[in-house]
Amino acid sequence: MGFLVWGEMAAAYVYFKKYVKRMTEEWMEVINRDYNHPCIVVWTPLNESWGVLNIMTEEDQQSHSAAMVYLTKSVDNTRLVVSNDGWEHTVTDLLTIHDYQGKKDILKETYKDVQTILDAQPAKRPLYAGGWGYNGEPILVTEFGGISFKTGLWKGWGYTTATSKEDYIRRLYDVFSAMQESPDIQGYCYTQITDVEQEINGMLTCGRKPKIDLEIIKKINESTWK
Repeated sequence: MGFLVWGEMAAAYVYFKKYVKRMTEEWMEVINRDYNHPCIVVWTPLNESWGVLNIMTEEDQQSHSAAMVYLTKSVDNTRLVVSNDGWEHTVTDLLTIHDYQGKKDILKETYKDVQTILDAQPAKRPLYAGGWGYNGEPILVTEFGGISFKTGLWKGWGYTTATSKEDYIRRLYDVFSAMQESPDIQGYCYTQITDVEQEINGMLTCGRKPKIDLEIIKKINESTWK
């Protein structure tokens, strides 16, 4: 089980031919620019169906998603490629899921086996686009948590809200332990390390001040917190 740092390509809002041209050209520039950075382990051209909002049913948008994967591999065949991070995947090296459920019992039920994972729709969207399906890819929850905890004047939001340090620790433990106890989740990425702009769901403030003892976060991530 890994604690990953994840990033995606900036996305468009709607799908049209000029977008495809611009996206393809910019994506090639990104790969050529960053190819030699050792910290990059996965390429992710699309995120949460942004730019391909009708990918579930529209074949041209599905083809675009698949083409981005193969185009990436034609330039860099040393790294994994995720087609559409979060849901509605086409061809992909990893099945990646975004799930901001905060209750451990619900998360445990969702991730108890491969079939319950494939049947779940955490964002009310299927994990694969129509006509595409699971082929044994490793399963990762690449966005989860998102717990808001306000510790200063900075205002913002999260997917769930903690009211105290003790409540925040309990909520962190619930979502992390649910991922760790799943027999089929092979990695996860918590949202997020620091507060940023309107989101106050970081483990650290926007000024990089820990909201709780870092040793507690370390133990929660290592499955040793009691």
